[in-house]
Amino acid sequence: MAVSPEVETIIATAMLTTSSRRRPQEIFEDLRERPDKAEKLLRKMILKHGSVLEHNRLIFLAEGDEREILELLLKDRFFDVSRLGGGKWLLSCNLRTLISALMDDLPGQVKEAFSEALRKASPVLWERVVGRGG
Repeated sequence: MAVSPEVETIIATAMLTTSSRRRPQEIFEDLRERPDKAEKLLRKMILKHGSVLEHNRLIFLAEGDEREILELLLKDRFFDVSRLGGGKWLLSCNLRTLISALMDDLPGQVKEAFSEALRKASPVLWERVVGRGG
């Protein structure tokens, strides 16, 4: 899996740009120096407002047959999928899509992989979504 760097800082920056006169780069640099502030913002964020969760990208190498991939696409149309051949697929999405998928009924291995991806990308959001049971 690959993920946008400093995803929690980017999300917190997006949150603050809606209510600050400062430029996004200034906010980002401030939050980079104070990760505790970014963490505090993410802990208070209402997860139903998803637009700030779209400023990132997660990329997965997945194995499965066409039926399994189609099933995933039917659950959430915001996954991007490319066939690599030999039962391998390149999947990508943003955190909004990943969190939405985790709330859905997914096969065990898929749910575990997505949960682990969220844990690595944003431990704060993982704790809020998965760690405490949803």
